[in-house]
Amino acid sequence: MQKLFEKNIQFFYHSIPEYYNLIKNIKTRNYKISQDNIIDIKTNQKIYLNSIEQDSLEIAFQPTHNNLWNKKFFAINPDYFDEEKFPHTGKAINNLIDNAKKYDSYGSKSFYFDTNFLPSTAIFGLLAGKHLDLLVKKYDFHSLFVYEPNPEFFGISLYFVDYSYIFNKLQNRFFLWVNGKIDYYALEKFFYERIVTSSFLTLTYETYSNPLIEDAKIKFEQIRLAKFRGWGTYEDEMKGVNNHIQNINKYPTFTKAKKLNVPICVIANGKSLEKSIDFIKNNIDSMILVSVGTSIQPLLNAGIESDFHIEQERIDLLPEILKEPLSKYNGYFLGASVVNPKVFSYAKKPLMFVREGFTFEIENALIGSSPLVGNSGFAFAAMYSNEIYLCGMDLGFRLNERKHSKNSFYDNRNDIEISGIKIKGNFSDDIYTDSLFLTSKIKIENLIKAMNLKVYNLSDGVYINNTIPLKDKSLPKINKEKYIQEIVSTFINLKLSVPSINLHSTLKKIEKSFKITDINNIKDLTGVIDFIEDVLKSANTPDIIIIKGSIYHYLLHLYILAHKIERNKIKDLIKKIKLTDFFPESI
Repeated sequence: MQKLFEKNIQFFYHSIPEYYNLIKNIKTRNYKISQDNIIDIKTNQKIYLNSIEQDSLEIAFQPTHNNLWNKKFFAINPDYFDEEKFPHTGKAINNLIDNAKKYDSYGSKSFYFDTNFLPSTAIFGLLAGKHLDLLVKKYDFHSLFVYEPNPEFFGISLYFVDYSYIFNKLQNRFFLWVNGKIDYYALEKFFYERIVTSSFLTLTYETYSNPLIEDAKIKFEQIRLAKFRGWGTYEDEMKGVNNHIQNINKYPTFTKAKKLNVPICVIANGKSLEKSIDFIKNNIDSMILVSVGTSIQPLLNAGIESDFHIEQERIDLLPEILKEPLSKYNGYFLGASVVNPKVFSYAKKPLMFVREGFTFEIENALIGSSPLVGNSGFAFAAMYSNEIYLCGMDLGFRLNERKHSKNSFYDNRNDIEISGIKIKGNFSDDIYTDSLFLTSKIKIENLIKAMNLKVYNLSDGVYINNTIPLKDKSLPKINKEKYIQEIVSTFINLKLSVPSINLHSTLKKIEKSFKITDINNIKDLTGVIDFIEDVLKSANTPDIIIIKGSIYHYLLHLYILAHKIERNKIKDLIKKIKLTDFFPESI
């Protein structure tokens, strides 16, 4: 034990000095190792129920079939796609499902796992950490996340865990977080580096109870759910592409940021917008008002006209939603290039921007404009001001209450949630959110941090990190027209072009990736899918962007289906992959 401790000390000293310093600076000792257990010095109570050795063996025994472990699947049975809505993506995926179901071994509610390979795994709390050491010496891992909030337990684990072995074996598939509250960014890195294969099954084990561990588990689940959002499909992307082609070069387009010494208020359509109407009215001559999405109607009903209104959705319903309010609106309409051309035709003062990550993203795309229109509003404000006020940016809801403000598009629709993800509220502790709102929240937080913004949040929804909760405030008047014109001056007429795109060239490369590797088990398949995902991530070209969402969905279905048939059938299923049969050659 002492030799292993010294080996670990040397490893952390040379490789991760911050953890070496953390161990060196432990001042108070609350626990000791005695008789194959950890003893609480104050109470003289044993921490392990039986012993470190016995309990660790039980924890480390076959986690995929061990009731001590929590298991969260993306889907027990892969879902068929609606081929009317998704004629290309749907037919490709449905054909894959049909082929897998022809095998006798296909199980409707069962999975086949490799005996020595574990899926995405997280361990919350180490104590002695012996179970971690046993697991890594027995299994290969898709990825492994370990969180220990107590430096003393981490220090004790150095007697039982060979950390240099783990880091050498798993390398960038091992994530270790020690001490204090865990942050979203560490969890994002864990999940988003391999977004497809990490979306099949997540195994988690809680070694002991602790408020920091509870906090980490909640954040872990929030990020796990959030990563399923925003994949898109070929069909979704092509709607935007076709709209973009019709809209380009017709309207002045956002080209550059220009910081102005002026407060900007971003107004979204969360339910709490109703509470912020007086604040907006009282400061209407003191801020640039930027409304987004369906907030335009309740603002107009309250006698408030924003200076800029932003839309970015490519949905077919948008013209119907905006025809009436835009006919009354005299401010500047700022639409993403993917917005239906009819919407632009309703606007009296149309301007345009190109969303980040879009197929034909330009050099001066609006960074931070996804996933929701509220993100576009916030990103737009951040381009021009370091002082931002948020109204109706709830990004969450109370259970059994409406999510959006009254007098808006949602009045005649089911707008009530009965479940959600519990999250810290801006003003109260009864706020819930969902994966899409959570993604939006994280993107806003990233932008605040990156641009060092001062943000006041009047929204009665989720708490957004690094914002200042605010009930009310009176601001000095500004020369609004001057600042509005300075903003408008950053939009100019461009001459954008549309390149020719060959999709089959990309799809053939993906098909080839499966043929050049001998795939005999889930571990082999994981490596190939991760390689394809890396290629898709790194090649930010129009052909890749258009097809990436559909390929992600296809690869995930392949990965799930491979777990539902015997190992010797995976090769045969892969031979039937023929993506070029389902997508057009070019656009």
